Amino acid sequence: MKYFKSTIIITIFMVCSLLYAQADQIFFGQQKAIKNLSKDSGMSESDLEAYIIQRYGQPLNKLSQAQGASLITDFQSGAISKASIMSRSVVGKESQLSKAEKKALLTAASVLEEGMKKRFHFKDGSISEGEIINVDNEVVTLSTESGEFKIPKTEFLAETAEITNKKGEKFVGNVLSEDEEEFKIRTQYGDATIDKRNIEKMSRFHGGILDKKTEARKKFYTGEAVLLSVFLDPTATPLSPNTFYISGMSLGYGLTDRFMLTTKYASNFNGDLNLHPKMRFYHKKSADSEKSMAFGLGFHRSYPIKSIIGKYSHAIKLPGERTLNDSDLELEDVMKPDSLLPDNSMYAEAYLVFSSSRINPSGRGKVGWNLGAKVTNAFSNRDKYIKEEYSWDKSFKVPFRLWASLDYDLRKDLKFVASMWADNGYKTLNAGTAFEDYIGSDGSQPLSIDSIRGKESLVDFDFGILYAVNENFRIGVHFQQPFLDIYWEFFEF
Repeated sequence: MKYFKSTIIITIFMVCSLLYAQADQIFFGQQKAIKNLSKDSGMSESDLEAYIIQRYGQPLNKLSQAQGASLITDFQSGAISKASIMSRSVVGKESQLSKAEKKALLTAASVLEEGMKKRFHFKDGSISEGEIINVDNEVVTLSTESGEFKIPKTEFLAETAEITNKKGEKFVGNVLSEDEEEFKIRTQYGDATIDKRNIEKMSRFHGGILDKKTEARKKFYTGEAVLLSVFLDPTATPLSPNTFYISGMSLGYGLTDRFMLTTKYASNFNGDLNLHPKMRFYHKKSADSEKSMAFGLGFHRSYPIKSIIGKYSHAIKLPGERTLNDSDLELEDVMKPDSLLPDNSMYAEAYLVFSSSRINPSGRGKVGWNLGAKVTNAFSNRDKYIKEEYSWDKSFKVPFRLWASLDYDLRKDLKFVASMWADNGYKTLNAGTAFEDYIGSDGSQPLSIDSIRGKESLVDFDFGILYAVNENFRIGVHFQQPFLDIYWEFFEF
């Protein structure tokens, strides 16, 4: 009886110890299910062992319950198959290789060819993005932005991928190249090119280890064009420090990462020296989004009175309930003679703008929006500019502009841009009139938008596309004046 009691106590203790030890360890039933599923998929026990070691770094009986459940799910969904194991160049070899040899086979890159262009991973943990320009015996010449390097083949980590597209097609093989929009992988049946937009599921391995950042596959770009403005409306983004730019109407320089200066060069050449500082006073950035706020000012030493009258011609009332913009009169017909005009006082403007951008939910590029408001002192002496028989509409008390704009990355080099605004100085112009206004052939200030013609449009919108020829030069086309945008960063320290 005493022996029997001792046996029961020992048995209970062993069972409790076993249960405790396996509280998070894979169940025996899970191990059996995994072996059966692998056998049904055509894999041998050595295939399964090599795969689990490659994926988790430990044998089947050392896995956790969660890892076991994940394996079962992958087998049942078809994510694990004999073909996927063969793609890692270990099928049929494991039984003849030692553990050290298996690890080396999984780690070393099996495909290194001239023309491969992607991000390469190395055994020491370093990462370089570039293109293989030469493979000579056991040495690879890799060209990157940082220089040209000669690296032994054995230092490159193998990179393999399992990709399932939206049609259900599955591709398994070595990654040959990757750019912003597609993958190229070498399967055992040939090379396949997969558009990133069509990827439904993907697993990626470096040196036989699963890359947990695989979801970055769809982040195929951040737009080349960093917008200082959308059409003629500024954003809260300043110019990069120590960088110049020139556009169709202005040029500027970034002094710091928060402060920049702009000037309208056409006005300068006509005696109206001007400066437009912009200061970003709020900036918050994370991995997925960015928010900023800036204020800007504009100072003109001798702003042309013609430009003020031309821009607000629809506010000047003529006899017969007409306005200047829809009459046959010219600027000189309504302006007082030069001898009677007041001395040009300082013209000033001020604006406040908020900008926000975030990565698209798809991970492909960014979408941004801006809200802003601007006022000027254009009306400070308005009654002294025109002849007594004409008058200003009393509803035009304060010159203002409110705007909301949007930019959306269609591709790395192409943006969709749109804007909507309320502006009591805005008039729509056709392309011919806008061109005459821009070159100044209508008698207005050249390289500016201040024609007396056009139809009053208090609330309006515009949209178009912006193409980045490269990181420094871009051109945009839209449907309201000035119709064409040109921007060039022409010098950077």
